[in-house]
Amino acid sequence: MTTPQKGMTPDYSPQPLYPNNRVKRHLSELFRLAVPVVIARIGMLIMSVVDTIIVGNYDSSGLAYLNVAHAPFISLLVTGVGLLTGIMIMTSHAVGRKNYLAAGHVWRACLPYAVLLGFGLGALAWNTNWLFEVSGQPAEITLHATDLGRILAIGMPAALIYTACSFFMEGLQRPLPGMIMMLLANVVNLFLDYGLVNGAFGMPELGASGAAWTSSIIRWLMAFAMLAYVLMLKNHALYGLRDGFSGWWGHSREARSLGYASGASQGMETAAFSAMQLFAGRLGIVAAASYGITMTILALMFMFAMGLASATSVRVGIAYGRRDRADMALAGWIGLVTTMVVMFCLSLPVYFFPGWVANLFSEDALVIAGTSGLLILMPIIFPTDGGQNAAINALRGTGEKWAPTMLHMFSYIFVMIPAGYYLAFVQGLGVSGLFWGIAIASLVAVSGLAIRFKIVSGRELPSYS
Repeated sequence: MTTPQKGMTPDYSPQPLYPNNRVKRHLSELFRLAVPVVIARIGMLIMSVVDTIIVGNYDSSGLAYLNVAHAPFISLLVTGVGLLTGIMIMTSHAVGRKNYLAAGHVWRACLPYAVLLGFGLGALAWNTNWLFEVSGQPAEITLHATDLGRILAIGMPAALIYTACSFFMEGLQRPLPGMIMMLLANVVNLFLDYGLVNGAFGMPELGASGAAWTSSIIRWLMAFAMLAYVLMLKNHALYGLRDGFSGWWGHSREARSLGYASGASQGMETAAFSAMQLFAGRLGIVAAASYGITMTILALMFMFAMGLASATSVRVGIAYGRRDRADMALAGWIGLVTTMVVMFCLSLPVYFFPGWVANLFSEDALVIAGTSGLLILMPIIFPTDGGQNAAINALRGTGEKWAPTMLHMFSYIFVMIPAGYYLAFVQGLGVSGLFWGIAIASLVAVSGLAIRFKIVSGRELPSYS
């Protein structure tokens, strides 16, 4: 067996049987992995917020065009990221069994897949004008949103190349490079965004198109930077990172299979929440604004859950890779409980000071009142929504594919949408009924996924062939 070189993350060997030590170790590793991922995920949101602020201050019409253009692009991007999740899982399995060449082989097999996927989804993002027409958008919005969507589409392959490299590094328990690159990208984004939108710093004045070009340029810069980082790792030979990509389609089969299930899960969840957004629109301008603000806050806090869930998947995957069932179960339960506790703590400020939080997003008294009434539900929604994400990632870490996806689909398609509609329109609860629907669905999801993890983690693990 090859000995890890300097810079390798330790803690891959079978662990001692002291429960307290194991819990401390898992908590320490969970937060060590999660914090950089959380910062990176929040960095992605901040870039979007900066786009909104700069374009919104330049031209309200341009902001409307950009928001419409982003809708299909983000849905496709989220699906693509889900389809690449298998990279992180398969890498962590290989690391768990100390097969470092196999870990590098996952990356070499899946990078061409990420490129292919990027250009395929980019082609779909390029041709979204039919979607704007079918959904009844005004001709002016359709025209400008189509142009902006095509600029964004140019960055799709880069976004997935970056994701493939970032997932590989996270599977190695080395998420720090992704965090650093995201922080640097935010600095560049602020400079380019302001310059290209407003024509500052000697740059052309492009308006909303400037923000779209900034997004694509930065995605390519991040892709090349992360690709170079992976190829130039000091211990690249240990992983065989420069051994070529021959036979990549066949070798990526297992990672692709895991990604199909994850991509379907994320795609269905995105579609379900899009339906809830349409319900909010039917309730009127104030309801739609309150819903949008509350969902923005929920999305921001959800980045913490995503970081912890990603770390949970890696920790479970490494234990699974070395066939340590007890440690795998412990990693999953610690990840789930920790995520729910953290999310509950994060909900407390918005619960106790809802008016103050709402006032940060709007000066409209009706919108503030409506948003405040929704924020008091967050101590229920934050922990359950975050918990279901941790649970599904724990299951992904064990190699589970379609069972978590089906549970996810049931919770958000067959529970959330009907419950939200019934409570909002039939029972007359309005926009609060939509969030009660989200709360019910999240509770069903976290319960079902936790039960499934208990079943899976109680089984004997298959031996290596």
